Amino acid sequence: MSATLIVDSTTINSKDEFMTYRAMSSNTHFQRRQMLQLTALGAIAFGASSEVATGQESAAALPLPKRPLPVVDARFPVEVASGVFILLDKRVPLVPNIGIIVGRDTVLIVDCGLGIDSAESVLALARRLAPGRQVVLTVTHAHPEHGFGAQVFKNNGRIYYNALQKEYLGRAGQKLLDGFRTNILPPNHRYLLDNIVLTPPDQTYDQDHTTLDLGGRTVEFRTWGKAHTPGDQIVFLPDERIVFTGDLAEERMFPIVPLFPPMITAQDMNISQWEIALGDMLKLQPNLVVPGHGSIGGPEILAEVLAYFGNVRQSIGLATNVDRHLIEHIRAEYPTWENSEFIEPAVRYFLQET
Repeated sequence: MSATLIVDSTTINSKDEFMTYRAMSSNTHFQRRQMLQLTALGAIAFGASSEVATGQESAAALPLPKRPLPVVDARFPVEVASGVFILLDKRVPLVPNIGIIVGRDTVLIVDCGLGIDSAESVLALARRLAPGRQVVLTVTHAHPEHGFGAQVFKNNGRIYYNALQKEYLGRAGQKLLDGFRTNILPPNHRYLLDNIVLTPPDQTYDQDHTTLDLGGRTVEFRTWGKAHTPGDQIVFLPDERIVFTGDLAEERMFPIVPLFPPMITAQDMNISQWEIALGDMLKLQPNLVVPGHGSIGGPEILAEVLAYFGNVRQSIGLATNVDRHLIEHIRAEYPTWENSEFIEPAVRYFLQET
């Protein structure tokens, strides 16, 4: 299986070609018309299989879908409020939505992507948008696609998040790194995790709520302990009423219930607490919700994820095992949602909970 990026009529299939493209894209004279056009592919974040067959053709005889490189495109930030920028994920698997929040003294970056290349691109953009400011990186949670590039910020700023997330990264970081490399990234993408150094924060907070003054702009951090992961946190801008949710919410995607033992077990999450977090975010009455993955929107994103968990519980009823018809029933309830491979882990989680 090979990775494919398309820029105008140029196809990028390898690490060397990607590095050449990256150098070109940093040139200020590189034309905007050459905006990266990632191919629209059927593969999804955690590796769906191809089951397409027509007529007498077997699935094995058809070409497998290609997956785009999970690399942050940092060239075209969207300013959603004065000094608040978002790098959109473009619905590319394993690329998160990234925030850059500019204050008078400090620029805060929310997530940096998977790998050194993505983190370096995000840091360079933050410096262009906020020259001369102190740089602070925060990571919404410890999964690799959101922060396994944080080492780039170690000598170029300050890393700040909550104590439980730090503990989880220290305890499970190597297992997550090895698991993503071996089981999630296709072989020709694994170089993106080369030379990754698990990097703890410079400073943490212990309480469930704290604030950071960026200079003329206050940012709130909130955590609920263990939810999607141990130490999930959101970043909330109270004046603009913008919330960055991390993977506590995705837009038009089945929630990422990452039940992939032994890499991630049911003990590494708590969906009941996850539901409390969603309800509390709704109480903040956000005007804009920036999900971990998917398009930005309003509070309906949070409400839909919360309703989904209730629907799965109800659909399971008295079931005692994962049933194909049950999975199909839940899938049919959300015909426009992506990443249906996360239905089955959610069902397994709830069955273990009963």
